[in-house]
Amino acid sequence: MPPVPRLFNTADGSNTGSESFDATNFGPSCIQTQLPVDEISEDCLTVNIFKPSNTVVGNSTNLLPVMIWFYGGGFIIGRSSRYDATPLVTRSITRGTPTIVVSVNYRMGPLGFPRGEDVTRKFEEGSPILNLGLEDNIAAIEWVKQHIEAFGGDPDKITAFGESAGAVSLEILILNDRIRGLAKGVIMESTGSLPMVSPSNPQANDIWNNFIAAVPSCRDKPESTVDCLRTVTTSDIIQAYNTAGLFFNTSGQDWLPVIAGDLLPNFPSTLKPKQGAVDAVLIGSNLDEGTLLAPQTINSSQPIKELILSSPPSPPNASPAEREVQLEKLEAVANQVLEFYPNDPSLGAPFGTGNDTFGLDPEYKRYAAVATDFILLGPRRYLVNEQLLKASIPTFSYLFADQDAVPVPDFVNVTHSSEIFYVFGDLEVMTPTARKLSSTMMDYWISFANSLSPNDLSGNARPFWPEYSSSNPLLLRLDGQGTTTIRDDFRENQTAIFNRDPAIFTH
Repeated sequence: MPPVPRLFNTADGSNTGSESFDATNFGPSCIQTQLPVDEISEDCLTVNIFKPSNTVVGNSTNLLPVMIWFYGGGFIIGRSSRYDATPLVTRSITRGTPTIVVSVNYRMGPLGFPRGEDVTRKFEEGSPILNLGLEDNIAAIEWVKQHIEAFGGDPDKITAFGESAGAVSLEILILNDRIRGLAKGVIMESTGSLPMVSPSNPQANDIWNNFIAAVPSCRDKPESTVDCLRTVTTSDIIQAYNTAGLFFNTSGQDWLPVIAGDLLPNFPSTLKPKQGAVDAVLIGSNLDEGTLLAPQTINSSQPIKELILSSPPSPPNASPAEREVQLEKLEAVANQVLEFYPNDPSLGAPFGTGNDTFGLDPEYKRYAAVATDFILLGPRRYLVNEQLLKASIPTFSYLFADQDAVPVPDFVNVTHSSEIFYVFGDLEVMTPTARKLSSTMMDYWISFANSLSPNDLSGNARPFWPEYSSSNPLLLRLDGQGTTTIRDDFRENQTAIFNRDPAIFTH
């Protein structure tokens, strides 16, 4: 599958090779910062398969359901080796519904989502150079569908699941219909809306040029940056990642998918999925998503306004007049946001913590509440109500709210990515209630992968999870202190501000 040495090409899973290799360890992660050099490589597009040890291979009448995991990390960091699916597979066996779990790597940063004038020129000449990370994910599902039967898996019973950037990738593949025929079900944990631009956007060009400037042999070749990068060593590229400062940060939006071609022809909010793109969806968000995104030093309302006003041009190649109209709309929205999100700690995130500010300025909780609704909760509501349900795609939705999730400061609480530890049974400090909730969540997820419904009768006795509908918008609130069904109408007036016209935010 790896594109080596064809840098900036799509992955090819048609030739699996004939050489034997050690498949008992994870392969290298895709190039990124913050990992040891000996753990990353351009040759990173590998597939990891966790299966019950007694799986009968070659018996086409006893094939097992398959779950394929796509990690998050803002499209700049992430690796499949971070996620041990052994507890999830073990749970599937314990409950009598054995299931195979697959995890994959995909390219990120400049190698996965290149942009800029030279890259755009290559694309216009016919090179499939854009959104390579998304293409990697498609290739991974295609490979699993083609080969999983050799491992005892059912190619017609695949569920793709992912978190954050991984969930956004799956959302895009539903919206552009590329997942049709590859996966029956999709689980999206904390998908959200992020500002996306055209690859030739001036900001995108500056970001690309900043990376190129960190590659000494390429910095003076603006007209042939792609061709030049294909000649440098992997160590040169790794060094450039570090020199250019391509580190994960909670406000980083530099290397997102770009608006171009059939994969992402327009902002996600403008795309309409087709009926039958997938057979069912399970989707949700966490109680305090935005606390991970809020600067702890915030002490005024200005960063909230900047969060709204920093939206890139809409439409993607907006004229000066169109941009002026957009900015006027954004200014009006920013003022409305400050009105609907007053600087009252009892209304801020982490939610339900009263007037406690945890030693921070009250504006922290205000910003965190806005970020929760603007980037994650509101977009989840829009995707479900305006896109999935209108395509008649059966949908189950949740709110994860367990405060024992991970050992984090109180001002962070149930933040972005907290639920992953429960889904994979990977809790460092597991209280009895957290342990039970983890096994229950694994039951829901495994049940969905087996039947496209979280409500099979195997595993823990657990609350019935109703299907979400426009007339009865119900969520399952997942909490170790008591999982219950609630209406999806909290802060409805606030999220409506963002969902009236999400395209102005380039969402």
